[in-house]
Amino acid sequence: MILKSVEIHDFKSIRHEVIPINSNQLCLVGKNESGKSSLILATSFLNILDTELNSKLLNKSSSNYPNGLPLVIGSFELSKSDYLQLVNIAKPFLKPEQLPFPKQSDKCILQLKRWGNGFSNISISVLERNKFGFELSKNINELAKFYSEFFTQLYPEIQYYEKEDLLIEPSTVDELLGNDKKFETFRKLLIIGGCTDFNDLNNSDINFVTTYLSDIEIKLNRIFKKHYKQDQSINIKIAPTFGDRLNLIIRDNSGKSFSINERSPGFQYYFSFLVNKLHSKEINQGRNTVILLDEPGNSLHPKGAKDLLNSFDDISESSQILYTTHNPFLAVRNCIDSLLFINKSATEGTRINKKPFLNKYQILRKELGIMLNDSFLIGDINLIVEGNTEKLGFHRIFQFEKYQDLEWMNIYNADGVSNIPQAINYLGKNNLKLSGIVILDSDKEAERIKKNKAFKNNIKETNWEEIEINAVFNDKKERTFEDLFPQQNYVSAFNEYCESLSSLEVFNKKYEPYEYKTELETPIINTLSDYFKSFLPANSTASITKQDVIRYLLDYVDKCPEKEQNEILSNIFKLSDKIKSSFSKIEKHVDY
Repeated sequence: MILKSVEIHDFKSIRHEVIPINSNQLCLVGKNESGKSSLILATSFLNILDTELNSKLLNKSSSNYPNGLPLVIGSFELSKSDYLQLVNIAKPFLKPEQLPFPKQSDKCILQLKRWGNGFSNISISVLERNKFGFELSKNINELAKFYSEFFTQLYPEIQYYEKEDLLIEPSTVDELLGNDKKFETFRKLLIIGGCTDFNDLNNSDINFVTTYLSDIEIKLNRIFKKHYKQDQSINIKIAPTFGDRLNLIIRDNSGKSFSINERSPGFQYYFSFLVNKLHSKEINQGRNTVILLDEPGNSLHPKGAKDLLNSFDDISESSQILYTTHNPFLAVRNCIDSLLFINKSATEGTRINKKPFLNKYQILRKELGIMLNDSFLIGDINLIVEGNTEKLGFHRIFQFEKYQDLEWMNIYNADGVSNIPQAINYLGKNNLKLSGIVILDSDKEAERIKKNKAFKNNIKETNWEEIEINAVFNDKKERTFEDLFPQQNYVSAFNEYCESLSSLEVFNKKYEPYEYKTELETPIINTLSDYFKSFLPANSTASITKQDVIRYLLDYVDKCPEKEQNEILSNIFKLSDKIKSSFSKIEKHVDY
């Protein structure tokens, strides 16, 4: 079961909002007090067995205030096997005539609605668009028994952690026996190792405890060598420390031993995730795990954040991770469509910013209070581009596995070709002394920029490179970034973009799709801009939002078979290959 959305009513600062979940990793970004933590906390109440709603969580503007409770609705995607398992769980509690339960379904959604505590205050509905829909819980006999089997056999394990609570902490036996979430991962580690009763660690016979811990270590090392392929030299030891505390000690091929909290943040999180995942697999029959993290690693420096995000990527291959942050290094990620921007107003409360055609990088800076040229968002090697269209395009292209080396190269938006000399001067030898690659269109404006003194003085340095669009073509035609894509595909994306504007009253007459009949003169954007203006009012200053056209085009490419993807992206792949080559050359001159 995969969590696809969470609908929230009257929860703390949230009046009504829906969290869309389109990937296994979701980052909620917002300023302090924006309510992003409330969105994650509300989601945690989909863990029916381990949480309890209370009236203190109710939004004060609710008509049910002060004695009511919030409403949380989770929508889960059922795979074919999930659906079959649901049918098998439900059948013993249904009479044949009660419900026409389809034998199978490929695209089914299960909706769980919670408005209180206990099984009498939840409902489960199952639906498949244009085929069927029913409230399953209304037809179930012995509801408590059905729910018990459903939540332990099929429903995802939902884990919620604040700050660094997920990480393994040295623990006393009394703390292990308690309920503090801070020690939950250590508890799970010992359970995986075969510990069935933490009281056994309190045995007065020191030989018994030593042997008992040794047996746990042997089992843990066998399990982790099977699942942690990154470093097979790692050995785990559970050792007493600080008097009566137990600590996790890691020894690797360096020959040195380290406490778990002396390892890198990324390793700590990855190891802790792995413990939770293995615990779920052993105790919870391998059900999906949804991990909710509120402000993880918020004080990490950039390299620590990169390490942590790499761990998130690894874990999200087999689990879902939803986390909040206002740390720019944890938010500026390759997959920008996994970012949700949260804000709060006095009239609407906490909302997810769903305005169409957002430039997420500009919004990110705005939400986190970051200025466009803040140097801490600039990397050792920077890719300077003319505008947001190129920035979005390269961010999407660098998600392909063959360009993963470029994933953490900062893409610096110069905000116009005329500002490129200023950008390279700012980043280069005269100021920040950083390195970079400049991407230029092949047009008259770019030729003029190349003659600029600041540009020429910096670009000749060994740690700077210049690449223009025509580097991947065999002629000298004028071209811009848009000309890297097949014209038929670009025109289709342009038409889709224009159609999407119909509800925004941008045009003063009905939009008629541009008919692509013969090859257009480059730059293609000139022809399409003239066509776009023909639908505008006479006094309109509107223009094509080019990054949105690129977004439509790349969204289409994402759905294509690999062969077609390679054909459509052939030229931008060639350009990215040249960027990768320049990056490798420059990297030799960079002292990280």
